[in-house]
Amino acid sequence: MAMNIDFTGKTVLITGAGRGLGKEMALQFAGCGANVYLGNRKVEQGEETVAELEAMGVRAGFTKCDVAVEEDVEKLIADAVEFGGGKLDVIVNAAGVICLQDLMYIKSEEVERLFSINVGGTVNMLKHGLKVLEGQKSGNFITVSSIAGRDGMNMLQAYSASKAAVTSLTQSAAKMAAPYGVRVNSILPGIIRTAMWEEILDGMANEWNPDVKNTTTPEQREELWNASVKSMIPMGHAQQAEDIAWATVFMASDFAREITGECLSIDGGTTSGR
Repeated sequence: MAMNIDFTGKTVLITGAGRGLGKEMALQFAGCGANVYLGNRKVEQGEETVAELEAMGVRAGFTKCDVAVEEDVEKLIADAVEFGGGKLDVIVNAAGVICLQDLMYIKSEEVERLFSINVGGTVNMLKHGLKVLEGQKSGNFITVSSIAGRDGMNMLQAYSASKAAVTSLTQSAAKMAAPYGVRVNSILPGIIRTAMWEEILDGMANEWNPDVKNTTTPEQREELWNASVKSMIPMGHAQQAEDIAWATVFMASDFAREITGECLSIDGGTTSGR
């Protein structure tokens, strides 16, 4: 049988879909025929993505949502279920933030912000999303963790810890949801030149100290980026947003029907064997 991933008539909910990886995932699911519902903190970004999806010929909808706020998540899930005619087929929690403060400089309020969104937001989405999927005894839930959470890093320590928690939550939720016919997996993006990595380059330039504000030239930023790619990726080139989106669509499809509790790294070999 040829591999042709078709989500025609399916409803997919994606958080953090106003930009970056979440938006690319939304576009890829729509390209496979899915109707896509979005959650995003910034209204303008969410509405722009909806317009792009509708231009592709699929149905799309949007609810303003901060995943760290449980009431927002409850409303988002309810709105998405209504949009899907009472059913959700796929939930992707791509909402997340990064922290550029080194462990030796990090402020307690920054730790709270980081964990409330990355970990608390994942808990909120799993709690209310799985209620729906387990109730209908079908569906897929995909979290977005990070290779930084696989075995730690010598930078971004608090961020790495938050993503390790997301990975652990995914594996535990997969065991809980399996008897209901629901799969739960995680996507671990590699090194991609997104807005988040632009922030990382700023952190490198400032030696991860929030009190230092070095300005870098475009040439210096490119040097930092190229050095990072060379030192971290065995295949020698960065990943693209579509690489992550393709893997996400596959994991949500019937071609991955026997995969659950998996944390899939798409990183050009950065975490190979770990």
